[in-house]
Amino acid sequence: MKLLILDLDGTLWDHEDASRLIPPYEFHGDYLRDVHGEGLRLFPGVRDFLGWASERFVLSIASWNVEERVRPILEGFGLWGYFVFPKIEFHSDKADMIRRTLREMESAGYEIDHVTYIDDRNIHVDEIKMELPEVHFIHMWVDVKSFEELRKLLQRWGDYDGAAHR
Repeated sequence: MKLLILDLDGTLWDHEDASRLIPPYEFHGDYLRDVHGEGLRLFPGVRDFLGWASERFVLSIASWNVEERVRPILEGFGLWGYFVFPKIEFHSDKADMIRRTLREMESAGYEIDHVTYIDDRNIHVDEIKMELPEVHFIHMWVDVKSFEELRKLLQRWGDYDGAAHR
């Protein structure tokens, strides 16, 4: 089984720190406003991508955020149900989040043979590579410029059974 782990801020949506937003949130399609009027917008193609990806991968989250602030955003957009064992925690140790997700999946009977992590920033990649060298990384907005390009890249990798992964 293939696992796709996604970051949130700057990857799925345009806000750099969704933990700063204060509920209750007011949702309007792919856009929301918090109680003070601050906004957050899903990037174009996120919903279609998650629908497509959920049929081909197990999806999870590794996000440096406050879950009590961010989970209601995912729920309000109708996205929470796509993710298995998501990690939304207020620390920067993405390697730890990914490691614990893999352990939980293994304990639940998932047989994961391929892991890809997608983030808009590459600051965590060296640490992840040191601790989890089997995890492949896609730098969102650098390696791919849209969710359509991401889908096409993952399809190409699938055609080669992951052989093209870095």
